[in-house]
Amino acid sequence: MIREYLGFDLTEYRDGNMVRGVLYASLGACAEALPWFLAALALPYVLEGGDGAVAAAVVLVFGIAGFLLGLVFKMRALNANFDATYAMVSHARLFLANHLARLPLGRVLSQRDGAWAELMTAQFSMYQDIVTTVWGCVVAGTAFPVLLWLLLLWLNWASALVLLLALPVAMLSVPLAYRLLDGAAKKIAAARQTAAVNVLEIATGARDLRFFDPLCQRYAATLRSLEHYRDQSIKTEVAPAPALLLFSLVIFIGAALAIGVASMQFATWGGSPASYFVVVLLTLRLAMAINEFGPYLAEMRFVGTIINRIRQVLDEPVMPQATQGQSPEDGSIEVRNVSFGYGDTDVIRSISLHVRPGSMVALVGPSGSGKSTLAALIARLWDVKEGVVRIGNVDVRDIDEPTLHRTVSMVLQDVFLFPMSVADNIRLGRADAPMESVMAAAKAACIHERIMLLPQGYDTLLEGGDVALSGGERQRIAIARAILKDAPVLILDEATSSLDLENEAAVQQALANLCRGKTTIVIAHRLWTVHDADEIFVLDKGEIREHGAHVELLMADGLYAKSWKAQNENA
Repeated sequence: MIREYLGFDLTEYRDGNMVRGVLYASLGACAEALPWFLAALALPYVLEGGDGAVAAAVVLVFGIAGFLLGLVFKMRALNANFDATYAMVSHARLFLANHLARLPLGRVLSQRDGAWAELMTAQFSMYQDIVTTVWGCVVAGTAFPVLLWLLLLWLNWASALVLLLALPVAMLSVPLAYRLLDGAAKKIAAARQTAAVNVLEIATGARDLRFFDPLCQRYAATLRSLEHYRDQSIKTEVAPAPALLLFSLVIFIGAALAIGVASMQFATWGGSPASYFVVVLLTLRLAMAINEFGPYLAEMRFVGTIINRIRQVLDEPVMPQATQGQSPEDGSIEVRNVSFGYGDTDVIRSISLHVRPGSMVALVGPSGSGKSTLAALIARLWDVKEGVVRIGNVDVRDIDEPTLHRTVSMVLQDVFLFPMSVADNIRLGRADAPMESVMAAAKAACIHERIMLLPQGYDTLLEGGDVALSGGERQRIAIARAILKDAPVLILDEATSSLDLENEAAVQQALANLCRGKTTIVIAHRLWTVHDADEIFVLDKGEIREHGAHVELLMADGLYAKSWKAQNENA
């Protein structure tokens, strides 16, 4: 149960250091309890007229030895616990990352920027810290109070039982602490994620904000989210305080009753004052040891909240993978009776189309018509709800993931360049490509000369603010990446929509080199960029309204012709 509550069952990872940590902590507790056992024997002996010097020497020697030995065992326990929990959390983080990689990519992209990063970093770091504390101090640290209680049971069984009965009463405050924490935990989780997302947006959009947000509205919103996160953090820290005070109150009332019982026994039946003195000290020390567990019990609730969030992600269905993957026969694409929606809302309905190998097809239409969704289904970023998508006469669901990645390339409007060298960014789709092939791809993408002007050429690291590349230059690096990959199917999603005329001309030339001999699907808003496509499909409200060549669609005088006329008038 403890393993499940702390999330140790999230993966199949097992670490012997967890057991060793408990063992070392138990041995350390025995060493720490040794002076109390010696005092329980020595004090009555001394107070009843025994040789105090001998008793003091024995207690001092064994007490120091126990302290030092306990310190050694505690250090070993801490090292073992930290090694085990850090390794376990690291393994769980990789396990979750692998699960995210197998989710539908559309599902991953549907989260706001920073949400996944916040889960993988801040949430896991908090989980790691709490688990290390809980495992080391609660699970492995129970031996010391247990030994003290056994000693108290030996000295005065009535006091031991009274204090033991106080424990379940004190534990009644734990559900109250959990209820108080549950509300606070949900609020701080939302506040933390909002703050993380806002900070990331400020960092990535600083240039646009500088020019388009002169009143600093986004900065003010981010500051408010950080202040809200601070306030929620404080509220979360103090939320369980009433329950923890109640826990402490019950424990120390139990200790007072235990001492009262001991007093009545000694007053009624007699006994040595030394034994009574030891029982009182031992009862107070045991109450203090039990009371130390209160905050850790509250922290365990934080673990539960984080674990529940991780479990929710792990419970999301992954993309089914083909066990015996088939390879496409060619670059043809067939979409037959495909319907798809996000949640209960259909985005495309009963769409069918066929693309011949090596031909170029354009998807055009107003925003929200389903163009990008259809392209995502072809690339299997999502799985269709109805119908089938085939590449090379093979259902994309029957193509294993590596083969599908080799078959399809995408060049998007928003290009992401990784913080590594220019050459490695181009090699992303083909890691083993020699430098000659990388340079050939860059030349075909019309970006070679610009790369050579960079400080270290192809070895220049694309990170920080030292390298300033325009949108068109970044786009051409992405095109070089696709050229080097040389996949037979190519999807271009608004690849030139945000470029100026000079960059657009260079990118169009690079795209012409990229598309040569490939089955190409182009999503475009500016119709003149796709007027020479072999076939143009006009989408509106999730359905194909028209299709045909450019001239045929103009003659039909439908939606395409009206859009063409409107764009030319505004040019």
